Amino acid sequence: MVLAKVQMFMLTGALSLRIDTVTSGANSRSRRTMIGGCFSAIATQVALSLPAAGANKGYITMEDYNRQKALAKKDEALYGRFEALRTRAMQTSEFDALAEKDDFTSLSNLARAWDSSIRKELLEPSIIDLDAEGRSRGGEINKVVLNDLKSLDKLAKGGKKEEVPIASATLRQHVLEFVALEPTRLVEKFGVSDL
Repeated sequence: MVLAKVQMFMLTGALSLRIDTVTSGANSRSRRTMIGGCFSAIATQVALSLPAAGANKGYITMEDYNRQKALAKKDEALYGRFEALRTRAMQTSEFDALAEKDDFTSLSNLARAWDSSIRKELLEPSIIDLDAEGRSRGGEINKVVLNDLKSLDKLAKGGKKEEVPIASATLRQHVLEFVALEPTRLVEKFGVSDL
C-alpha cells in the first residue's frame, strides 16, 4: 500500500513539488503511476495558467513605466500649450488698444511677435500631437492664423486703425477654433470638470 502526500508550493513563479512516500511491499508500479498522474495534472494546470499570467503580469516593467511617464509628460506639455493658446486668444484685444492709441509701430511688432512666439512655439508644435483629422484641420488653421497676423501687420503699416478690431476678432476666432481641437483625453485628465 502506498501512502502519498503531494504538496505544491508556488513561490515567486517557481513550482516546487514535494512528494512524501511511504511504501510497503511491491507497489512500486502503482507509485510510478500516481507520480506520473500528479505531474501531468500539474503540467496541465501550469499550461492553462500561462496565457493569463502573460496578459496581466501583476507588475509593469521599467520599459512600460518609462513609456507611461514619457506619455504623461508629453500630455502635460500639450495641455499647457493649449491652455496658453486659450489665454492668448483672449489677449487679442491688445491689438485694438494699440490701434486706438495710434501706436502702429507697436501694433506691427505685436503681430510679428505673435507669429514668432505664439504661432510658431505654441500652435505649430501642438499640431503634431493631434490625431490625423485634427492635424489636417490644425494645419489649415495655422495657415489662416498666419494670414490673420500678416493682415494685422499690413493694417498697422497702412495706419488703418478702424479695421484692426475686425482683424483681431477674426484672429481670436481662429485661435479658439484651434483650441477646440484639443484632444478629449487632455480635458478629461487635466481639465476642470465643474466649469
